[in-house]
Amino acid sequence: MSKLMETIKFFRSYGVKCDEKSVEEWLSNTSSTEDVNNQVCEGDLYNFNDWCRRKGTAYEEGIDGQLRIARLLEEIKELKKEISDLKDQKIDLEDQLGIPPF
Repeated sequence: MSKLMETIKFFRSYGVKCDEKSVEEWLSNTSSTEDVNNQVCEGDLYNFNDWCRRKGTAYEEGIDGQLRIARLLEEIKELKKEISDLKDQKIDLEDQLGIPPF
């Protein structure tokens, strides 16, 4: 069984939904598995999960500073919009409860 298929089978045995392309990319971006016998182990599962969480974010390994800054600026923009939406919701809820604004 190939390393790719062995890894996918192992991850899926833990209930992880993963596609062949992402596992293949992860394998090519990592030096090796954590196990000394080069077997897929639970630590690899955690590393894969962490890699998936960071992929496409400012915290992705191997990206240059300019891309990191661009991603952080986009994240800030999204967070500011979320804050604005939450403030609007708060005002609406206060109105519904009859709480006067300060």
